Amino acid sequence: NKDIQDDILSLTGQWGVKLDPDSIGEKHNYFNSGHTTMPIQLPGTLDEAGYGTRTVGSDYGILTRRHKYIGPAWYTREFVIPQNWQGKEITLYLERVLWESKVWIDGRFIDTQEGLGTPHYHRLGTLNPGKHRIAIRINNDMIYNIGDKGHSYGEYTQIIWNGILGKIELQSSPTLSIDRIKVYPHTSDNRLDISFDIQNHSNKTLKGEVSYTLKEIGSKKKIYAYKKEIKGEKGIQHHRETLNIRQAVKHWDDLHPNLYRLEICITQKGQSQLKTVDFGFRNVTASRSKILINNRPVFMRGNLDCLHFPLTGYPSCDIQEWERIFRIYKSYGLNHVRFHSWCPPEAAFTAADRIGIYIQAEVLWIDWWMSVVRKERPEMTTRGLPKGLGHNPSADKFVPEELQRMIEAYGNHPSFTMLCIGNELGNSNFDIMQQWIKSLQEKDPRRLYAISTARKIMPADQYMVTHNIPQTGGTYGINGSGTDNDRESIYSKATIPVIAHEVGQYPVYPLWNEIDKYTGVLEARNLESLRQQAVKNHIEHQ
Repeated sequence: NKDIQDDILSLTGQWGVKLDPDSIGEKHNYFNSGHTTMPIQLPGTLDEAGYGTRTVGSDYGILTRRHKYIGPAWYTREFVIPQNWQGKEITLYLERVLWESKVWIDGRFIDTQEGLGTPHYHRLGTLNPGKHRIAIRINNDMIYNIGDKGHSYGEYTQIIWNGILGKIELQSSPTLSIDRIKVYPHTSDNRLDISFDIQNHSNKTLKGEVSYTLKEIGSKKKIYAYKKEIKGEKGIQHHRETLNIRQAVKHWDDLHPNLYRLEICITQKGQSQLKTVDFGFRNVTASRSKILINNRPVFMRGNLDCLHFPLTGYPSCDIQEWERIFRIYKSYGLNHVRFHSWCPPEAAFTAADRIGIYIQAEVLWIDWWMSVVRKERPEMTTRGLPKGLGHNPSADKFVPEELQRMIEAYGNHPSFTMLCIGNELGNSNFDIMQQWIKSLQEKDPRRLYAISTARKIMPADQYMVTHNIPQTGGTYGINGSGTDNDRESIYSKATIPVIAHEVGQYPVYPLWNEIDKYTGVLEARNLESLRQQAVKNHIEHQ
């Protein structure tokens, strides 16, 4: 749609970058021109550009980065604001950053944003047409003490990269605009509740018109249209609307991923803004033992995703790549993915919507062993020795805010059916975490919520991913040989649906020919050292 593209200015391409290992850039005005920079392509990372310290040796038990850099880096370039953006409000959208971004325009500081699994939005205000200079200070250091052993921040599968991934763009909005659209579909009566913010950037009340159009994706059949006058007071107002769809709608589930597109257009004095949301008519609830999608029991047949992208060290932001991944899931009869202690980019949710995959997203992993020095296994000693949630003011600030950001960013996706704070939060305060979850449940009942994978079941938990039901027994592993082994005697005592966790963890033997496949930012030096050991012991051929 040309009108939409007129509102977007992509900033992908070549930038300049300057590393700031001593964190002196703000004091020395790195946000101004005149500082020497190195070329870098964005989206991308310092690792991909070959910047940082060239590493030697092998990290124990994991792949090793060819280059490593942790700390601030400054990304700069010039851009041109078009004439038709005169007077429009402009937002800088950074799809994925690790972990903090600070922005300067023409040497003027704008603001700071953060988030590990969610986009960064920087409100720039209005900019005059013509040339401008942007400087973004990305800091991939540990901003909040969540440790470095979970998958949202760590070197175990993802790396602690520095850069910007996915979309990097300026988005313009007219004087009267809409933002933060949420859709709440009701499968029982074909009703669609909508909420959004109306933003009036002028100093006076403005009258306009808002129109709603609902289309079936695929057939492009229009099934609903409605328009009304609207009044926008100065500032931000919260607006709600209910659309009663007269005709039957198709529901969304893993077997029938039927999607609809809601178009909301706001017009005022010839200026218009069109926003679209793709969604599905589905509801998710739970009985004592089953997760119900549209009141139908669904057996979750899932896979664990620990953020394994060994060529890049970061998750793909490409929808086609995630569709490829989820088609492999479907070829194995799977319908569910648990993103272990991290939240995937929008592309994963979009692909799951289209293919029919149920997603569980998480924030982090903190457990008791991370808060102590591991003398017997020094490679497991966790940076910051993070205490559990509820005892960790730094992480306690970050986690509720990140949970809210995840819902804001991805909450309209029908595939986003489950949200859990994180993995095995054994040394955390479950009463405090339960309050966070209760707050989310009240605000947004569009999915099921759980506090922690394993360790403890709380009244607020609507389901559980676990390998042990407390005071009841283990729910995984094989008890001897036989074909009649099951866990019904334990599962039957649960009061909420239980998804099995760590059903099997088995030792594997390395395939030496896989070493040459690591052609990206990570090298399999750990496998190479094992191969040398095997040669020395005359067992390489095995």
